[in-house]
Amino acid sequence: MRVLHVVRQFHPAIGGLENFVYCLVLEQLRTGIDAEVLTLDSVFHQRPFVRLPYEELVGPIKVRRINWSGSYKYPFAPTVLNHLKGYDIVHVHAVDFFIDFLSITRLLHGSRLVLSTHGGFFHTQYASTLKKIFFNTITRFSLRNYSQVYACSNGDYQSFESICKGKLRLIENGVDVNKFFDASAKQATRKFVFIGRFSDNKRIDLLVSVFSELIKLHLDYKLLIIGKDWDNNQARLIQQIHSLGLGSNVAIHNGLDDASIKAMFAEVSFIISASEYEGFGMTLVEGMSAGLIPIASPIISFKNIISQSGLGLLADFTEPHVAAQTIHAYTEFCQLNYTSLREQAKVASQSYGWVGTAERFQAAYDELLGDSYRMLQGVRFDTRDSSEVFKAFDASITQEHFLRVAIANAHTLNLARNDSQYLKVLGDTLVLNDGIGVNIASQWKYGRGFAENLNGTDLIPKYLAQSQTKLRIFLLGATDQVVSACFQRCKTLFPQHEWVGFYNGYIDANEHIAVCERIHESGANLLLVAMGNPLQEKWIHQYGETTGAKLCIGVGALFDFMAGSVTRAPSWVRRIHCEWIYRLAIEPKRMWRRYMVGNFLFLIAAWRNCSR
Repeated sequence: MRVLHVVRQFHPAIGGLENFVYCLVLEQLRTGIDAEVLTLDSVFHQRPFVRLPYEELVGPIKVRRINWSGSYKYPFAPTVLNHLKGYDIVHVHAVDFFIDFLSITRLLHGSRLVLSTHGGFFHTQYASTLKKIFFNTITRFSLRNYSQVYACSNGDYQSFESICKGKLRLIENGVDVNKFFDASAKQATRKFVFIGRFSDNKRIDLLVSVFSELIKLHLDYKLLIIGKDWDNNQARLIQQIHSLGLGSNVAIHNGLDDASIKAMFAEVSFIISASEYEGFGMTLVEGMSAGLIPIASPIISFKNIISQSGLGLLADFTEPHVAAQTIHAYTEFCQLNYTSLREQAKVASQSYGWVGTAERFQAAYDELLGDSYRMLQGVRFDTRDSSEVFKAFDASITQEHFLRVAIANAHTLNLARNDSQYLKVLGDTLVLNDGIGVNIASQWKYGRGFAENLNGTDLIPKYLAQSQTKLRIFLLGATDQVVSACFQRCKTLFPQHEWVGFYNGYIDANEHIAVCERIHESGANLLLVAMGNPLQEKWIHQYGETTGAKLCIGVGALFDFMAGSVTRAPSWVRRIHCEWIYRLAIEPKRMWRRYMVGNFLFLIAAWRNCSR
């Protein structure tokens, strides 16, 4: 799998977005994904302004950089189109020029696009009304050409849900929880650290104001402000610190590397942030991995981290005197319980590690590409060919783990769209593809059909002939006459297996338990159920495990065909996938609605479901 990550800033730029992409790509390379980065060729806030190399290795990561013009808030870089060929997925990070430009030019490049939200563009209140209008018009339109949208936080999920429902999934930011692990002070101190850009939304000015109140309560309170100047705030912060007489209590450190930051943590017990907006709150988790206790403003992302960890304090920094009183009281509590709280912080941080996050992205990519399964109209189809499916069938019996199987065609999906209970049943079932309809739906959505048509009338006899396992088979379904005739023919065709019993499919409400007991007593390990959709799948879902069989398969009209009561289309008709036309011709009164009306409705639904 080849993935191109498109992000406006990358190394040597430093920040949450850049670190996110770096860690994700690093983990993807480790797991075998061929991942690269495409970014702009300068650091927005670097002075003097320099153009970075076109191509470079950042560790093991291949990085290419392209020229841009205009404002850094919406950089214009149309040459991105020259770098998209050959990738299975183009993963865009953040809502900026790239999301819009790649969307409107999609007919030119044809790439499969996904987006990670990273807070959208709501990091500050600047032009908030204009941003909301843009978000609900331009951004909404752009996302129509994106196959999936990954919300980086619960807050982002709530923001984006209204404009891309059906494509949105929550994959919270991963965090490098090893970088600063266990680096905090081993004994309680009154020293705090802020880590991040010195940008307007971080509200470091409020932190400084709160500390001017805190030292009135205890002279040992100290604050380290670590990060990189952004929005030209450092000079103003230095002036504020000087005017409040905090030179011995508050220090600013600009541009430190990770090793230097980790060394400074050795005297720190708390990580603090007064930020008024965060897409996720990564630095808070990084601090917790070091054993730092979090104190933060009550924004959604921080609330989620502190709630999930069961640790830390939310404080309103807009009222410095009140915030100082609250923080002082919490600090006093922490002095008495520091060792246990420090351990709790480290443990809580581990759930945000990059291994699990990268696995969630891998699963999302797999779904999008349809390599291991494909989602068609809400139903998850397995993509293996018959030989691989037969191995799974045999494994369920030999390893004695229960497996229910459905073989779904266009009619099956039509029924599931209008029956939420049936859709849920199929969600708990291994679903195999049957017929040209679902193959067309797969081609429209994923760009390719299934490896093999696994219609039950051919698949089950093929399995019975090829299975390497001794099967004990019970038939359930159809009429007495049909199931009996099918049973006798199967015994002749497949004598290598044990045929242990049969029963018709017309079961009264009070008979189900007795039928299950009969199957159980027979010792069957394979149960074939022929009751038609959706009854057979619902019956298997409700009663399958009770029968004692390890493999239960819904087989539709198989018994009728095996018994000879219904004639199959000639082989040449089946080869060109037109068996449905043959069945319509011989049973027009029964089949016209399913095939004429049903197929039309199915194709409409398949087109709407198409995410390519």
